[in-house]
Amino acid sequence: MPWRRVLLTALAGLATLALTVPVALLVVLVLAGPHAGLLPHWLEPVVLALGWLAVLTLPVMAAQTVWRRTGMAHSRNAGRPAP
Repeated sequence: MPWRRVLLTALAGLATLALTVPVALLVVLVLAGPHAGLLPHWLEPVVLALGWLAVLTLPVMAAQTVWRRTGMAHSRNAGRPAP
């Protein structure tokens, strides 16, 4: 059933992306938008970079977690106690 693992991983990545993009967009626009004025001017590129970092990494991390968890039953060490 590798197709199930791939499907669940893709769904997790897309769902996380769908939630991360609007939140990151709103946070970046409020904090570092052209008319926000909440932060010093030199911090605006940092906030923009952190927003992009969140959009790029959070879906990958969620997909990686789902990929690992759905493969646990097929692991050779499944059910064995940790040393």
